Amino acid sequence: MLTRRLTIPLSEEEVRQLNIEDVVYLDGLIYTCRSLFQVRALEQNILPPIDFEKINVMFQMGGIMKKVEGKWTVVSLLCTSSIRFEKLGAPMIRKLSVRAIVGKGTMGVETMWAMKEVGCVHLSWGGLMGNILAKKVKRVVDVYNLDELGVLEATWVLEVENFGPFIVDIDTKGNNLFHQVNAQVRKNLEATYEKYGIKDFTYTGNEASCLTC
Repeated sequence: MLTRRLTIPLSEEEVRQLNIEDVVYLDGLIYTCRSLFQVRALEQNILPPIDFEKINVMFQMGGIMKKVEGKWTVVSLLCTSSIRFEKLGAPMIRKLSVRAIVGKGTMGVETMWAMKEVGCVHLSWGGLMGNILAKKVKRVVDVYNLDELGVLEATWVLEVENFGPFIVDIDTKGNNLFHQVNAQVRKNLEATYEKYGIKDFTYTGNEASCLTC
């Protein structure tokens, strides 16, 4: 496990050097992205006027923004669950050549394949409080589609410094930290059941539920 502080735009070479469990901090410009951004981009080819080669980190965020003396400030930043966007993840990465997605939890197999192909990682937000993360935003650079989509779904361009820590949970080699942890948990559970003679045990509710969701 390594700790890396990276400057945006991220290069494909440095992204491919990252491995799961690495800790990453970011400096530079990022843009926020929720459902409507991705649906509009893929189905209608509507994109805000962002240079996606220079700003190549996508932040899946639901934030609290406040206007003070005519300028937008960030009150709190909370990552939204990335798995919500699994159907959109792979085509978005290919369309915009995304180098990193910052979100909560992890993403699925199709997105993992696109990350391996294009050179992109998923950075998972941990237990950092949203108001603490907000303090690492130097300024709100711009906002797009605010009147049309509202504060949550608008696209915010933020200048960040020492932004993190985030954990690499999907790397470009096809590894997924959440999948590996889940597999180990299942092995530990099976060993525990066998040790104590527990048979035919099931969890209440949906047995197929993800342990880390």
